[in-house]
Formats: sequence, structure tokens, C-alpha cells
Amino acid sequence: MQLCNNKKAKRLYPDLANKRLSPTLVNSVSILHNPHQHQRQQPLENTFSTMALDQPFKYDVPLIGTAPPVHDFNQPIPTPSIPASASVTLSLYSQCDAMFQRCTLNSLPSSAYLLKRSKLPLSIMLEPYPRNQLENVEVPLITTGVVSRCTRCKSFINPFIQFIEGGLKWKCNICTYSDNNVPPAYDWDHVTQQKSDRWSRSELNYGCVDYVATPEFMSRPPQPPVYVFVIDTSLEAVQTGMIEVLAEALMGSLDRLPNAEGRTRIAFITVNHAIGFYALRNKDPELIVMSEIDEVYLPRAHHDLVVNLNEARAVVLDLLDRLKTMFTVNPHTYATTRNNNCLGPALKAARQLLTPTGGKIVCFQASLPNMGIGSLTAPTKKGHGLGDNLLLEPKSDFYRSFSEECAKYHVCIDMFVFGSQNIDLATLNVVPRFTGGQTHYYPGFNAHNKGDREKLFFEIKKLVKEEIGLEAIIRTRCSPGLICKSYHGNFSFQEPDIFVLPNVPRDASYCVDLAIERELQGDLAYIQTCMLFTTSFGERCIRVMTTCIPITRKITDVFYAADQIACARSLAYQAIDKAVTFKVRDGKEYLIQKTVAVCSAYSKEIIGVTPSKNVQLNLCRSLSLLPTMTLALIKSEAFNDTGVVPLNMSNQSGLLLRTLPLSLWPRYVYPNLYSLHNMPIQAGTLDRNNHCIMPPQLNLSSERLDRHGCYLVENGHRILIWIGREAVPQLCEDLLNVSRVQDVRSGQVASLPELQNAFSERVHRIISKLRTESRHSNFYPSLYVVKEEGDVMLRHWFLTHMLEDRQQPPQGCSPSIHKSINATTSYFQWLNYIKDKM
Repeated sequence: MQLCNNKKAKRLYPDLANKRLSPTLVNSVSILHNPHQHQRQQPLENTFSTMALDQPFKYDVPLIGTAPPVHDFNQPIPTPSIPASASVTLSLYSQCDAMFQRCTLNSLPSSAYLLKRSKLPLSIMLEPYPRNQLENVEVPLITTGVVSRCTRCKSFINPFIQFIEGGLKWKCNICTYSDNNVPPAYDWDHVTQQKSDRWSRSELNYGCVDYVATPEFMSRPPQPPVYVFVIDTSLEAVQTGMIEVLAEALMGSLDRLPNAEGRTRIAFITVNHAIGFYALRNKDPELIVMSEIDEVYLPRAHHDLVVNLNEARAVVLDLLDRLKTMFTVNPHTYATTRNNNCLGPALKAARQLLTPTGGKIVCFQASLPNMGIGSLTAPTKKGHGLGDNLLLEPKSDFYRSFSEECAKYHVCIDMFVFGSQNIDLATLNVVPRFTGGQTHYYPGFNAHNKGDREKLFFEIKKLVKEEIGLEAIIRTRCSPGLICKSYHGNFSFQEPDIFVLPNVPRDASYCVDLAIERELQGDLAYIQTCMLFTTSFGERCIRVMTTCIPITRKITDVFYAADQIACARSLAYQAIDKAVTFKVRDGKEYLIQKTVAVCSAYSKEIIGVTPSKNVQLNLCRSLSLLPTMTLALIKSEAFNDTGVVPLNMSNQSGLLLRTLPLSLWPRYVYPNLYSLHNMPIQAGTLDRNNHCIMPPQLNLSSERLDRHGCYLVENGHRILIWIGREAVPQLCEDLLNVSRVQDVRSGQVASLPELQNAFSERVHRIISKLRTESRHSNFYPSLYVVKEEGDVMLRHWFLTHMLEDRQQPPQGCSPSIHKSINATTSYFQWLNYIKDKM
């Protein structure tokens, strides 16, 4: 690659100029950071062409004495290696893309005994409705009305079935039933009265297909998109300024709501000590206040309160414009002198509005509900203490029973929670948890802060314009011997093996733990997940995702074919369940024990050495990042038991660990660190595909931080820019438009100043790329400038992202805590701990 000689783009600061990467390494780094390279579907023929690339994962990696191989986070997603003949059509796309369905083990152990020896988790990661689906993977839509299913197990025909009896019948690959009739339409088109080519049918060539549902899959007409916005207008909510921001965001987003068919409906409720309904059928919006909150009823006809967006657009815009000034901190305005809130009755009213159709409730809550059913008291604990309390522990049974009612009527709830630590995030999250919704948390929100304002504005716009799936049910079927043991994610159950999603958010992530009930027969196993849902455009569809995985009787194949990111995610789900059911400490100990068990099993089963203090700690490369990720989980705010993390912050971390899509989850667990002051000359520029080239990723260690350097760390939710104590004036001027480092101000900013120099432009492109990549979730990263000798709290916050470091224990922490694995443990202490425990 020829380097650019433009000196304006080559500003060098007098620090580490001689340590810049060579052009060859820069080229390889730019390839590693191309997100489109490893997310595209891998054709089946490429599986064999890349087997040589898989060979490096079959050697031992010594962990002690070396830094974690962080560039392996950017490796292509590992996929099962199956013979081309496994597919009935020899299709290149017979395997379901890992974007939709991904197994922790790409070679399944043939028996429960073999799985137990490996100590590895066996789970399926599901993301049935990914946001970037249209960009990378084609999902054929079958509109012929021909849906062929197995007579015995009801699984759908797929590329891995077998035609028998001269092609008149097909043998199910899931249950091996062989008396399924081939539909006549596979060979004869009754519309054109011509022969059909069965081998060209999408369901026999693609591992992921969508069917237009036939009447047998519909109990009622497809649900229209219906939105009810419930807005807290108590004194505390008004003081945050969030009402004005959400009104502006909704005004700018009405045309982006999924409304292609003109079927979208909308309603508004405001809540403080009373419930405010809004009639929107006339020329002007009309407020109806209901102060009786014990027995909630609809004060007007349903069609007056829930209106068609196209028909009432002008009235809705008028209402939103009035909301910006209707509620202010003024004793003469409506009900803002009191800090009372009756959220429970308001949610029941919103559910009544959605009972005929189903839909989504979007709730904006800034104060603690203290009136009527569902009232709460302020949390008394400031943090996790020493891990003796539960993670995400609700304080009221009302919200769980209410969410069950919502699921029956296909009602989903999203929560936007604002305010101080007095609000009970864990309890308010119960309704999104069991209705398939999401929770956004804004600690200390203040609309006068441009960074807070921008984050809320963009996240509201992202949420409301999202093309969601509606009234969905999901079921996973497996080959004989495999069973679905447990499920993780935001949903509720209809039957023990069917979970219900009133809404399917884009990139919603779920996990299904599998168990081997009896020995697996044959050489291949199959997993098929089906989702019946309604699109935002009113089309009832069935998404069928089929994955074929080889069966092995060698434990070496089990380890070498492991997907370490999926394994870490599976362990995180199980640890969160333990922290929710028992104590936070139990979840942390589960992560520790499982990591030690996997390392010990590898040493015994693969290396062939009984674990001892004299044995090197090795893992195969396909699992070399597992100890890194489990330590990062232990150090996360969710499992931090040192007593310094506020309760709501740890609960928010637990929510993100449970709900983030798998494409964003690794960088939330182990953030990306980039050096800006000496980044390669290509970094921050655009490649031939108009994508920003990122700097090389660094290990999260303070050893990488130079006192005159400038660094960026990001985890998809926050971006922190570190300015070293001896940063040269030219760097400060080029990046922040200040003449010296002493003039740099720490704190949150909406954006960096846009300056007319190459360095500023390149950094802006990098930040823009990081924020643009967040389009794969509904979260918008906040931006902070952290000066090394500036705000002490911000400096400490940045350094907590250096996960490989040993950190100072918090004040008041008992000496016994120092001896256990916790947030103060370094990476090398962690490895030695594993080795000792082995």
C-alpha cells in the first residue's frame, strides 16, 4: 500500500513518532477493522477454502507472560465445517448465517459425558431480527403459500432434508421421520401450468428464509403498529428538562415511524398525581385529567384517544409543541409543584388503550412512583456492598403480574428512566424484561447539558423509527438427543419451550441452553429455530433458521471448534441468572469456577498433563480470550462487589450484559483502546469503500498510556478521550483548540470542536464511525474529555477501563476482600490464580 505524502495529514507530535506502525502492519490492521468483512455470510465452499486458516487455532497459546491477543476479537465468526453434500441442493447458503443463530460449539460432542469432560457451555445465541440484515445477508421471502412441515415434529423443510421414494417423499433431518409428502407445487406450477424446478426453491437453498404466513398461522388480522407514550410530568421530571427534549425528538420522528401502509396509531398519557388523557380527534388536543387512580377507566371513546397518525398528524404536532412549555416549574402551571407520581395506574390505562390491537408503550419516568398500585420506596443501598444482595432485585410484585397481562394482549413496554439513585431501576425494568422491551437509563440527566440532551434526542429517534416485529412467538427444535434446557433474554413463556415476544426489537439477543439427553447418532446434528411474527408493514411472516453442526467423538475437536465469544456470553447469561436468583457474589464465583474448570480440562484432556503448579497455563487459540473476557465480566459494574458502584449503575450493566446484540457485546465487556497522537497515517481516513480506517486496537493496560499521549477508549455506550499530563501544545491546539494542556477542561461534551486541520478531521471521522456503528443498537455513545491531572473522578473512571491493571482497592474495603478475585485484580494475578486453583 502506498503511503500518502501529504504533510498536512502527517502531523507528528514529539513523542513516539518512531514507533508508528509499518505500512504492512497498517494494512493488516485496516483489514481487521473492516466490519463488513467478517459479518457477511460465509458460503459453504469457503468453509473448506478457509480450513487452512483454522489450523492456527489448533495450537497451544501460553497465557502467562503474554498480553491477551485482543486482535482476535476482530477475527471472522467461527462457523461449523460441514461437507458440501450435507445440503440436498449443494447450495452455497444452506447454512443459516451466524448473524441469526450461533452455537458455542461448532463441533458437538456425541455424548453428555464428553461435554462434561470439556466443561464448555453448550448454548445457542439467537438474534432473529438483526438490524444490519439488509446490508449483509439476503433472506428470501417465499410468497407461494406452500409451507411444507414434518408430519411428526412440525419442523420446516430445509436444505438438509433428504428426498426419498423417487422424490415423492422427504425425510426430516430433525426427527428422521420419512413419510412426509413432497408438495405437488414443487414439481408443477398450477398457475402457469408448467413444470417447476424444485432445486431452485429458496427453502432448499437457504438456511434462513421467510414465509408469508398462511391462514393456519393467524388467529386474527395482522396487528398495526400502535404507540402509547406515557410521560412523567412530576416536579422532578420537569426539573430534568427531559419533557422538552422528548417532545422535540418525537416531532422530528413522526415521519420516520413505521407507517408505510398508513396503519400506525398513536396516543399520549401524562402522569403525576393524576393521569392525563389526550383526545386528538378534533382540531385542537383536549386534556382530560383523571384524579381517581384506584379504578382506572377510559374517559373517552377508544378512537378519540388512539388516533391514526396520518389523519391526526397536525393535532399530534400541536400537542407535542405544547408539551414543551405546558409543564414548567411554576406554581401557576398544571401540577408541577408536587413530586407525586402514579405510574402503576397510568400503565394500566395505557394497556387498556392497547388491549384491542396490542402495541408498544414507551414510558419516560424521572421520579419514583409513590402513589397508587405499584408505588415504591427509594432504595436504601448505595452499592453492592460486598456482593450480598441480588442483582436486578425488584421491590414490587405488581410489575411482574402487570407484564404477564401485557404479554397476553401483545403489549410491549420500553422504559426511559432518568434521575438520581433514588429511582428503582431494577423494579421498573421488570415490565420490559417480560414483554420483550428495552430499558434506557440516564443517571443525573440534565437537559442543560448538551451531551445528555443529544444522547436522549438520538436514542428516542432511533427507537421510534425502528421497524420492529410484532406479536411474535419463537420455538427451537433439535436433533434427537439434544434438548432445550433453559432460556435467557427479555420475553415471557407461552409454553415451556415457546417464548412470547409482544415486540421483537432489532438486534434483540436471546440464549437457549442445550443439553445432551442421550448419545447423538450419525455425523451431523441440526438445530432449527422458527419465529412467527408480524412486520411493521402488516405482513404475517415465519422466519425459519436452520443450522447444521458436525458431531464429534474427539474432545480435541470440541475445544478447537469452540466459539469463545459465544461461550463467554453463555457463561455471562448463567452468571447473571445466579446473581438475580441468589447473590451477586454467587454469579461472580460461577464465572471464576467455570473458567478454572475449562482451563483445567484443557490441560488434562488436550495437553495430557495433570494440572499442577509447575505446569504452564495454556489454551488453544480458539479459547485464548476466554480468561480475559471472564475477568472483564468480574470487573464489570454488574459483578463489582467492592461497594463503590451505585446500585442503579450495576443494574444497568446487568441489563446491557443480558440484552446487547452479540456484535456489540464483546466491546462492551472489553472496550476498545486506541492511541490517537501517533496513529498510523491511514487511520481516520476513508478507504476505497468510503469506510473509516480505525487505528490498531491496544491492550487495556496503563502501560500503554504515555504521559504526553492522547488516547480514546470506547465500549459502545461511552467514548472517553484521555489527554496526558505532558501533552504538547500542538496536539491540544489541533484537537481541542486550546494552547496548552493546562487549559483543557475535563467533562462531558456533545462533540469535539471541528477545526481546520488534518488531525482534527481524522479524529472526528473515528468518533463518527464509533457513533454510527451504534446504529446496530438503540444506544448513542456519550463523549467525555478526561485530562490526566483534571477531575479525579473522571480520571479514576477512565482507569477502571484498564482491565488488565491491578487497581487500588476502594477505601474501607476489608483486607480479606483483597485476597479474592475482584475489580482490583490484574490480568496476570488472575492467570496465576487460575493456575493455582488448577
